[in-house]
Amino acid sequence: MSVKFTRPVKSPRFRAALAGLAVVAVALTGCAAAEASGDAPLEPVEGGVLVVGENADEPPLLDPHQLSTTNTTTILRPVFDTLVWQDDEGDFTPGLAESWEVSEDGLEYTFTLRQGVTFHDGAEWNADGLVANFYHIVDPATKSPLAASYIAPFQSAEAIDEHTVKVTLDSPYSAFLNVLAQTYLSIISPKQLAEDPASVAENPIGSGPFQFSKWTKGESIELERFDDYAWGPEQALHEGPAHLDGIRFVFISEDAVRYNALLAGDVDIIEWTPPQNVDQVKEADGFGFTSADRPGHPFAIWLNSGRAPFDDQLVRQALVAAIDRKTIVDAVSFGQWTVADGYVTPVTPDYSENATAIDYDLDRANELLDEAGWTERDADGYRVKDGERLSAVFPHSGVVAQTTQIIELVQAAAREAGVEIQIDLISSQESQDRSRAGDYDLTAGIWTTNTADVLWIRYSSENITTPERLGITARTPTTRSSTRC
Repeated sequence: MSVKFTRPVKSPRFRAALAGLAVVAVALTGCAAAEASGDAPLEPVEGGVLVVGENADEPPLLDPHQLSTTNTTTILRPVFDTLVWQDDEGDFTPGLAESWEVSEDGLEYTFTLRQGVTFHDGAEWNADGLVANFYHIVDPATKSPLAASYIAPFQSAEAIDEHTVKVTLDSPYSAFLNVLAQTYLSIISPKQLAEDPASVAENPIGSGPFQFSKWTKGESIELERFDDYAWGPEQALHEGPAHLDGIRFVFISEDAVRYNALLAGDVDIIEWTPPQNVDQVKEADGFGFTSADRPGHPFAIWLNSGRAPFDDQLVRQALVAAIDRKTIVDAVSFGQWTVADGYVTPVTPDYSENATAIDYDLDRANELLDEAGWTERDADGYRVKDGERLSAVFPHSGVVAQTTQIIELVQAAAREAGVEIQIDLISSQESQDRSRAGDYDLTAGIWTTNTADVLWIRYSSENITTPERLGITARTPTTRSSTRC
């Protein structure tokens, strides 16, 4: 059961350098590698530091195997390479693996690794390094919130020789190559994993075109060019070391402040461009704007059906009917976003249009709540039963302004039906911890991924968190319902 809201957006990749920027505005002055809408690409500028204005969704640490935040792909893609690369057509091409073979039963993947690759700490890339990365991902001590679930069928990895690895799965998994192309499964220096794996959180070491330089927490993350880089993917627009001297990601929580920083030239690129400013950016000289649908799960509000009040199907159905998704989407996005029409976005590989309509019907919501026994209301207009108010808690980090606006409008819509939603503002880390423990009634987010297998990852009971395994779904006796956004 779900309420569909918006299909989220992102920019195309800065080849082998930046990936996964959300709604992006670019000031072309001093950033000639970008292109304005409808214009031909400009010649790259040698040197200089690209300054990127991010929202407040700063990762709590920098180990890609321990992250699930959206900004991970933006910040860490330049630092790390992945085993395979997925091009703009959705085809898989060599990354740190030169080639691969899949057994007829789909249980064994044999990777032949690229030679001549070195990490930022001088470590050489070989079969033992790949084996170490797989076992770091699935090690319970890593507490991987995403990567471990992405490769849940993983059973073992074995070095056949110095440059060949055989990976065995316990069941066929058609999305295996897809997830290996994602930043969350980046390849970390095997030397660092062997000598000091805990240091990855503060000082990540990869083999990408940029190496980690400095992290001023709450302010910025700085990268500098890796001069020995010479193994970019075939689709890269440039071979060899990057043109830029470095990249600096600056965390600016307020939309207006971040946008004004772009106008003032304090940053070269911003993501999460305020929707109300999009038309202004498009019309302004010297600026470019890019947006595109993200593959994967659209922005959604998930209901925890493992505890009251949403353990009652009638209450879940009532909340869905009480929310006018199009009105909310139009209000928050100023007409820039589209209401979702399914559990995956149309640009997701293997997308099939099979969604059924979900209509806004406040009368129906009230009927369902009456049927569920919530027939009385208190002095504040909220429904009560047996002396208890119909109330739900929504933990929220508040790092994305548009997400906060959506939640507040959902809160207002629920109140019309007599349902109280209490928004509990907490840190991103606490939000992640509470979601993992099932300590919430509603939660929100998007799930950007390059495979429709997000449906299995997100909703299968096999991915419920247990004491033995950290899954994607909270530790509750039943699975969750979803409100698609």
